[in-house]
Amino acid sequence: MIDHGRLFSQTLEMLWRRKFLWLLGLLMGINGLVFSLLRLFVRPLLPGQWFEPDYWLSLTQNGAVLPTLSLEPGQLWRYVLGSSILLFVYTVVFWVVVTVAEGAIIGAALEEANGRTPRLGHVIHLALGYLGRFAAIDAAVFLPLFILMLGMLAVALLSTVVVAYLTLQTDTDARTAITVFTVGWLCVLSLGCCIPPLTIGAIWYRTLAFRDAAVLNHGVREAMRHTRQVIRVRFGELIALTALLYGLSYLLGWLLSFLSWPIVALTAVPLAAGMTSVGGFLALALNLLITLFVALVQGVAHAFTAVAWTLAYREMTVIGHP
Repeated sequence: MIDHGRLFSQTLEMLWRRKFLWLLGLLMGINGLVFSLLRLFVRPLLPGQWFEPDYWLSLTQNGAVLPTLSLEPGQLWRYVLGSSILLFVYTVVFWVVVTVAEGAIIGAALEEANGRTPRLGHVIHLALGYLGRFAAIDAAVFLPLFILMLGMLAVALLSTVVVAYLTLQTDTDARTAITVFTVGWLCVLSLGCCIPPLTIGAIWYRTLAFRDAAVLNHGVREAMRHTRQVIRVRFGELIALTALLYGLSYLLGWLLSFLSWPIVALTAVPLAAGMTSVGGFLALALNLLITLFVALVQGVAHAFTAVAWTLAYREMTVIGHP
């Protein structure tokens, strides 16, 4: 059995000695930081009434003509294609940054556990070496979810097309169209209900498979097979550690929200006035400091979780021999 007190103590000691892990943990949560900064800096540049539903409702009720886009099909497809490419590039860059950061933390934890001094450049080199296997593991783990979402989309489109066809037929009973629509979207909702638990399970399995590939230097197939074996043998210990780590993360998130939201609420009005006023500038600066502080604390939490998982998996496999 894993001694959680000793595990957490070792993790905290390592985080204190190797403070570059804080930066790597911050990179693991880079997506949230990017969107927080965009919301902080872009929103003051837009008219405040744009964020009020009553403003748009009043325009509609007063007969105002809202601006519309008059694009040729060719132009529209160029915009759609350009947006899709930008989204794809952002997703790939985000995945690479987060995965390299996690791989570097895994490498640092293994170096420390093996009695060597981890260095930032060396652990990043280790992470780049893990990247190919991590990409293959991600592709294999999340492929079923991708297929499930494609199935949901196909059922939704098929249901819509069939209902549209039936409604165009003059001899179609309305109850038939309603039945087809209801059955189709019940299927979509049923498939949708499977996505959250499957996503949680996939992320959990992927976390363990990454460690298996790094700790034991396994290939992709061997890592995935051996990870299933470890889960089967050590399921209770893994569930207990999962509950502790994610319970602590939830409590930390709640605490950060409790501390930051009152300040965010108090500065909302001067922040909406923009940076041209003294109050708006001070509100923006204070919110920026809060955002960076929360991101740093969350980064330390990400690093803590990644190190703890790595040390625990090493103890279960290298030391425990499942």
